[in-house]
Amino acid sequence: MAGKKGKDGSTVGSKMRATHRYRQTFGEGTYQQRFFAFLVLYRWVSLSVPLWSILLKPTVTDKLTWAILGLAILHTGIITLWHRWLNRWVTRYPYLLGVDVLLSVAFIGLSGGIASPYYLYALSPVLAGAFFFRYRGALLSAALFTTAYLATVFAHPLGLTEGTTAQMLFMQLAGIWLLPALIAYPATLLQRLQEAHAALQRAQEDLAQRHAELQAAHQQLTIIHDLTLSLQAAPDVETVQQRVLEAITQDLQFPRAAIGLINPITQRLERWRASPTEAFPSPPPVSLPLNNTTSPIREHLMQPSILWWKGDSPLTGHPALDAWLGPGPWIVLPLALREHPVGIALVGSEVPFNALPAAQQAMLRSVAEQAAVVLGTIMLCIDRARRLAVEHERNRIAREMHDVISQSLFGIVLSLDACIKMLPHRVHEVRAELTDLRNLASHVHQQLRQSILDIWPSELTLERFKNDLRKYARHVNQARLFHIEFNTGGDFDHLSPLIRRTLYRVAQEAVVNAIRHGQVDWVRLCLRVDDTHVYMSVRDEGQGFDTNAILCREYNREHFGLRGIQERVQALGGECQVYSRPQAGTLLLVSIPINGEYAYEGTDTHSYR
Repeated sequence: MAGKKGKDGSTVGSKMRATHRYRQTFGEGTYQQRFFAFLVLYRWVSLSVPLWSILLKPTVTDKLTWAILGLAILHTGIITLWHRWLNRWVTRYPYLLGVDVLLSVAFIGLSGGIASPYYLYALSPVLAGAFFFRYRGALLSAALFTTAYLATVFAHPLGLTEGTTAQMLFMQLAGIWLLPALIAYPATLLQRLQEAHAALQRAQEDLAQRHAELQAAHQQLTIIHDLTLSLQAAPDVETVQQRVLEAITQDLQFPRAAIGLINPITQRLERWRASPTEAFPSPPPVSLPLNNTTSPIREHLMQPSILWWKGDSPLTGHPALDAWLGPGPWIVLPLALREHPVGIALVGSEVPFNALPAAQQAMLRSVAEQAAVVLGTIMLCIDRARRLAVEHERNRIAREMHDVISQSLFGIVLSLDACIKMLPHRVHEVRAELTDLRNLASHVHQQLRQSILDIWPSELTLERFKNDLRKYARHVNQARLFHIEFNTGGDFDHLSPLIRRTLYRVAQEAVVNAIRHGQVDWVRLCLRVDDTHVYMSVRDEGQGFDTNAILCREYNREHFGLRGIQERVQALGGECQVYSRPQAGTLLLVSIPINGEYAYEGTDTHSYR
């Protein structure tokens, strides 16, 4: 992943480069080089004094005077040409200044002693010692210069006799000590300033590093916060998968990622989605059984640790799925909620997980944990809805068995018992009774067969929905003709099997209530499907009832269907409203979202949508 930038667009690398340039500009070595260059310039300027003294006496033809000036120029030229090299050597070996001091004093001794015009020129090594080595350098270089200077002055043939005074000697000696002291003091201050600057620079670098770490942590928290909010608002599993894939490929900047989910009913790994979409065609209709021991991904799925698959062998063991995923390497992240596997996430990375930066490792773990929690929670809700639907269906079947088949069988048993008692004296009456019992048994058989077929309609198309509901109404109301008026719109077959079957069960209950309690001969059923919801209304103009009184009761046989309708719809995340008043008919309104994840249906590996 690329280096993280701050809000101002600056990077940590640019700050480090700026710090390096600052050190080059204001570092201690640069100051020394500049002052050394200043001393070189000082030497050249100080040579103007002996040159001026020669020019004032044009009649002087002393070759020694010109030779001394030439040596001084040569000495200064050597220092000028190799001043950088000499600067490093003087800093490393301080005694080299002593050689320069003695050479400078020699110029004084050769050019007139106390009256030499090279006095200012000779002070340059003393000033250099004061700057480079502060007070200690000033004292040592001044002491060496003073000793050599006094020896030269008193050893000079002219000595102190030619118009020189003790006052001049005292002034020159005072200059030898005062000037280096004046240089040493600001040099000491400069050293302390440099030390303080270095400490501030280290603190700045530390703050810059911490600022970069805080920026990275802030970016991570922002990604996790946005991901958490989007996952909490996700209406279905597909949306959760897509948002997690975007977080991995866009926010964390990994090149590719894929997610597969476990169907807890069939114990198969399916529902594959990947990103970026242009790199992956539509997901293959492939499901991997978790009990397949030859699948390498199964071992990764059952292990809690994050692994790195190099791509040197098939990952899933299924040719179509391996071809769809493409070559590795992949970082394999198991998704688990409370130690129960939910699915698996694959993150394309050329770098092993343990070699990634700590921030990226933490982000991947956080994204995987968030995805596992949300996906696991949605699946738990789906499983709970499925269990409620199964339980309600069982209760409905039990009620129908009790209300119709059980009572009919009980009547058959009583009639057979009466026939036994009438034999052998009343054969003709027994024969007629047995004929009626045969017809009744045939009717019970048809009812039982119809109940079995009604458990789950197989391919429930819109036409099958209408026909089966009409047949069901005729079966319930055999005494009189019952009519259902249909008004439909939208693509009913686009709905998931669970929603279609739920609508069928709700319509059955509404028709039964209209027949048994509304005492009507017809109902109007409106069914409309749009892009997000399916809406159904069932209206009759029967006797009606008090909705507040009925809906507040506990379950009972008389009003079991109305409570069942509400539970079915609410289990799918929908809404159910009942409007009725005594002698004013009844209106049932149902609204169900069509893109939700609600229940696992049957054993089909692609049944939950």
